[in-house]
Amino acid sequence: MTNITQQSRTLASINTSTSQSSASQSSSESGSVPSNAPTSSPHTSNSTSVTALQPIDIASYHTPQRFEQLTAFIHDTFAGHKLRIESLPGDASFRRYHRVILEDVELSVAHSDLDPSYIVMDAPPQLESIESFIRIDELMAAKINVPTLLAKDIEQGFLVLQDFGSVEFAHLIADAKIKQDTGRIDELYHWAIDSLLQLQSLSIATAKDEFAVPDYDAATLQREMDLFSEWFLPYIDAPLSVDEQQLWQQFCDGLIELLLQQPQVVVHRDYHSRNLMLDQYHPQQLGVIDFQDALIGSYTYDLVSLVRDAYVNWSEVQVASWIEYYWQQRRQLGLEAAETLSTFINDVNLMGIQRHLKVLGIFIRLAQRDGKTRYLADIPKVWRDLLIEVEQLLEQEDTQVRALIGPVYEWIKQLEAKFLQKFA
Repeated sequence: MTNITQQSRTLASINTSTSQSSASQSSSESGSVPSNAPTSSPHTSNSTSVTALQPIDIASYHTPQRFEQLTAFIHDTFAGHKLRIESLPGDASFRRYHRVILEDVELSVAHSDLDPSYIVMDAPPQLESIESFIRIDELMAAKINVPTLLAKDIEQGFLVLQDFGSVEFAHLIADAKIKQDTGRIDELYHWAIDSLLQLQSLSIATAKDEFAVPDYDAATLQREMDLFSEWFLPYIDAPLSVDEQQLWQQFCDGLIELLLQQPQVVVHRDYHSRNLMLDQYHPQQLGVIDFQDALIGSYTYDLVSLVRDAYVNWSEVQVASWIEYYWQQRRQLGLEAAETLSTFINDVNLMGIQRHLKVLGIFIRLAQRDGKTRYLADIPKVWRDLLIEVEQLLEQEDTQVRALIGPVYEWIKQLEAKFLQKFA
């Protein structure tokens, strides 16, 4: 275990409570797990069989004994400090989070080595490893504001992280939306896009060679799209027929071929409003969390996650303006991008189809396998985004894309009746 101090351990007060904060520093869509463990993340698709609908008993891993071990780790890390612990609400992953408040540390005190609060991640090693989080945090810290790691115990699955606070990007845009402050909304999205472009300026060679970031390859893209056919279609009572299976596979193969031709960058894989934070101690910086599943993949993936967020509705005029802003900024930075805006929009929509097919499957899996039915309410938004992307591609002059999308669009439209029976 790595500690911040070698001081002798002293008595500390501890008050375990349930916080109303939503800043669990983890996305409702995230979770990194080893290949031999089930996952609740929309990123990974190493899922159990579609028939395995028994919810995973996460509580059985977070036992009183484990909490005692966590408490000891916290006290060892902050030896000599008076502290209290607040347990934070859970998310879609197997991790749990706690906020440690140091009652004898004040931010205003000059030259203080500590912030007044920290986040502790509790990730049972039987379910997921924290090594990926640590490795990717170190990689991304060179370009964007990710949580500083204060202490770690890899064997037990405990991490002490910088505390960005409780204000998500989602809260900032919701406040601006209520005030009808369109200027502020644009300012916020430009801030998030600028941060994304910084992330994408990371060297791919460095990410691969020094931090072992894998490729977002054809097998991964296919596995993610299979979540739609394996989970979503059975849920709306529309399993694939033999002919539809052939159509589906031809579509997947064609889409993946096009996606792999797009410029490659380090991909966060869940860059949206609930995974971006206002850094409470450094408010000029946008905090980024839930990055542990990063891959090397398409430059449009994270942009789609941001501007066609499953949890936020915007007009297509607004979405289009942010897509154009990203394209213009990327070209000004000298980063590889499509030559024309229309070609870039095609790239965005093609990637959006892949992501939204995956997310539709993930949300059903979260509901059926993990008992987290709250994500069902977000499915109509994801479905609408999918239809928008397909329809916009059909309006373009690219004959290859139109030939790929046309048959699938007709099939998806035929699914709408069954979709509406479930999500009217």
